[in-house]
Amino acid sequence: MQELIATVPMLNTPQEIEKAIELYKNSDLSGFELIKLWQAIRDAALNQIFPDSNNDNVPGGDSY
Repeated sequence: MQELIATVPMLNTPQEIEKAIELYKNSDLSGFELIKLWQAIRDAALNQIFPDSNNDNVPGGDSY
């Protein structure tokens, strides 16, 4: 069986991610091209940096 080797694009900015999502939703890609785009979106989503949840200034369990 032949092994497929391809480079998955790196999406770094929120604008690049949004653009890739729109392309994913509105294109007629199929097969390996669709999987590459899906994986790029997935990887970018997993690599997002969120604010520190410990310093969100929202009362916790002691507020009850």
